Amino acid sequence: MPTPILTARTRIALPESAALIKQAVDYYKSHDCDVQDDNGATRISVSIGHIHLTSATDGLDVEVGATTEVGVVQMKAAIISLLQGAAPDADFDCRWKGAGKSNGKLPNFRELSVGTVTDLSPHLRRVRLHGADLDAYDNDSIHIRLLIPPRDQENPKWPTLAENGMPVWPGGDDTVEQRVYTIRDIDANAGWIDIDFVIHGDNGPGSSFALHAKQGDLVAMTGPLGNPLPDDANWVLFAGDETALPAIGRYLNALADHVIGHAVIEVGSEADVIDIATNSQVKVTWLFRDGQNNGNTVKDSLLQDAIRAIDVPKDTHKVFCWAGVEQGDYKPIHTYWRKELGLARDDCTAMTFWRNSERG
Repeated sequence: MPTPILTARTRIALPESAALIKQAVDYYKSHDCDVQDDNGATRISVSIGHIHLTSATDGLDVEVGATTEVGVVQMKAAIISLLQGAAPDADFDCRWKGAGKSNGKLPNFRELSVGTVTDLSPHLRRVRLHGADLDAYDNDSIHIRLLIPPRDQENPKWPTLAENGMPVWPGGDDTVEQRVYTIRDIDANAGWIDIDFVIHGDNGPGSSFALHAKQGDLVAMTGPLGNPLPDDANWVLFAGDETALPAIGRYLNALADHVIGHAVIEVGSEADVIDIATNSQVKVTWLFRDGQNNGNTVKDSLLQDAIRAIDVPKDTHKVFCWAGVEQGDYKPIHTYWRKELGLARDDCTAMTFWRNSERG
């Protein structure tokens, strides 16, 4: 029996609402989402639900839908954030009717405290975080939004949720940073999760937090985010650098023993290689940026070359390709899989994990 869809609706007093719908459509199409238009009503389907946009004479009618109350809250924030970015001077003081009632907290908000800290390699550190009521995070959606307060703040001021569905963030000395991370492991009954951080110095909220993390430090999280692996895939390709290593590791842990394929992981040097347990027959290949790999043809992209060198047996297997990469690698990889190889939307996922400002 299909899971019921919960919905919420609002009307936003926006001029030029048709132009804003077009910008929303362009954004979601660029992220390979399904977009349908029916007599001026636009329906956008995303991984956790849908967005329905209709231009009215006095504004924009918005409906969001998902299978859970938390999903509805997340969908509200997503569309309002996108519209605010497109029309920063507009008034978004709207009220929602339906599911996803706000209690003033972000979706599945949990405060966490630092426990043990373990170095896995010279540039990868695992931090165990303890908290209560973690069952909502013990599933196949493996990513979270980690909320990082200023260092050594004993009583952080956490963001709240406004009536229009958007987070209200503390500012000034109370500024909280947010970054998306992967739950590398979790024991909800014992009340802990493990997060692996790439350490690149005291520059950036995530690296800085992990570098200085000590027992009792407070952070928080919301979510979870992300899609599960397809159950029927029997050939997989995972690709990414250190930032994607926790997700690749967790995916490999979860694969059945009959699954074959490749995992291609780019790191700085051999010292950054770590053990990854899997029951599958997936071959793990490490790429090293320190010059041990020669002959790459795509400028500054070992991963793109490695991906193109792998034969994807789409005609003989149920394949699934996944990449978590630097922003400059995202579009070429996505285009290669979808346009050149002709993989279906459900057969591949590429996402941006970070941006290299020096790459241009």
